[in-house]
Amino acid sequence: MVNETTTTVMEEAKTSKSKQKPGKSKNKSQSSSKEKREPKQRVKKEKKEEEEEEEDDGIQSPWVDLPDLLLERIYDHLNIKERFYASHVCRSWNRGFYLPYSWSTFVFDEYTLTRRRFNYYSGWQYILDHLRTQQCLSTVGSAIRVLIFRPMTNFYNLYEFMNMISFYVEKQEQDTDWTQSCGIGANIHTLHYTFPCNMQARDESERERLYGTGGKLLAALKRLMTNLSPSLRHLKLVDLMLDNSEALHLLDQFCCDCATSLRTLILINATKYVCPLLHVGCFLNLKTLMISPQNLNDDIIYLLSETGLQDLHIIQNRYTPLEVPAVSAKCWRECAKRSAHLSVHLRVESKRERQLLWQEAAPVRTVLFSSPQCKLSTELILKCVDLYGAKLEVFGHLGLPRFHQPQSFNERHDPFLLLLCKTCPNLQTLAIRERISTATILLLAEFGKKIRNFYVRRNAVILRADWPKNPEWTDDFYYWLKKTSRSYELTEKEVSHKLGYRWTMLDDKDYIRVKPIVDTNNFL
Repeated sequence: MVNETTTTVMEEAKTSKSKQKPGKSKNKSQSSSKEKREPKQRVKKEKKEEEEEEEDDGIQSPWVDLPDLLLERIYDHLNIKERFYASHVCRSWNRGFYLPYSWSTFVFDEYTLTRRRFNYYSGWQYILDHLRTQQCLSTVGSAIRVLIFRPMTNFYNLYEFMNMISFYVEKQEQDTDWTQSCGIGANIHTLHYTFPCNMQARDESERERLYGTGGKLLAALKRLMTNLSPSLRHLKLVDLMLDNSEALHLLDQFCCDCATSLRTLILINATKYVCPLLHVGCFLNLKTLMISPQNLNDDIIYLLSETGLQDLHIIQNRYTPLEVPAVSAKCWRECAKRSAHLSVHLRVESKRERQLLWQEAAPVRTVLFSSPQCKLSTELILKCVDLYGAKLEVFGHLGLPRFHQPQSFNERHDPFLLLLCKTCPNLQTLAIRERISTATILLLAEFGKKIRNFYVRRNAVILRADWPKNPEWTDDFYYWLKKTSRSYELTEKEVSHKLGYRWTMLDDKDYIRVKPIVDTNNFL
């Protein structure tokens, strides 16, 4: 019986093997036939895709036909990630990705050219990818015109990126035949560096939370400025918050290299405390200087009067020390005699209320407040009229207010605004965000002969003719004033007729976007 069972098992195994063999041969033949069919199918798919593209060419949107100039402008406003996505729109936009002007502005921030890396102490971090950075700089480094460093907390990435650009520039100067540099940094004419001086927790005091650039990071910044000095024309350094000993030597080498080529210099909060920087007066062909008041004194004003400086902007913000001495009136008078073309612009930028540092006898043409807590007061208007009435061209408050505003005519400042327009014959720009009546708007447009930029918040305008009759006004004029001020439409129509263009009151969204002629970011 055992032999019979074994023989039957052996026969079944043979039959199963014999059945499996033709199946394997079939699989092999099917796989070989599939391999032969795959290239044919790929060719068919490619032909179909080409035919579909040819069919779509007649239905494509006009965005495909944008000229290169517009494509370059579009790419100039995008970051690296957005540029990569935009390059996948179509073939023409992919070609625009490689145009030189598309990379004229290069912004380096926390995640630019980085990769994730795990740190046992800090967890996952974004570390600068040197290989990717090298490939990017070798490809588009020669097309960069404006280099911007955004505030960032990863100082290692910032330090390494600045040193890489300096290395390429120095290597090219040493060896002109070195082909890997490809002109990196040779065409950069604008450098913008902002340091995040406020990085600690909110519960700490304001003094304890302020940090400044120093050590190796400051050395890397100096090295970068020195290497870019042959082509650099505009330099902006914001919130360095240096110690006085470090700030005195900040521009030593840069001043020697760019004494005649620099056109715009912005130094906002270069130091924590009062520390005059004499290097500022050594740039002979400087046209625009924006500086904090703690870095100015009489000697610097005397030096600036001997240069070709045209616009001096004195900027106060939340980090400006409270006890800062103003430049003496005698120094300003001497400066006005030496350089009649110099214009001074005063501006306050802060989230809290700050008092304006008045510069007596200075040729001030602009007084601007960009703070939600700074109020329009009678003393402010009278001080502007007394000190700068003959030369004042721009006056106003930007942004939206965050304080109570009275509605009665006796508590508002409408008469003093009219006095400002009458006593400042060169006033061209006026921005009012506090409550005024429609009658006041008509009077400001009537007596402001040179006003061309007139900004008023619609939500702050009171539809009212609350002015008493002035003995100098005729009956017809007073009747016109009372009748026109009863309607917003009539008020806008009359103001448009006075100004010579279509004028409308601005809502809050439009008023926030108001940008005056004098702006610390417009030089880019």
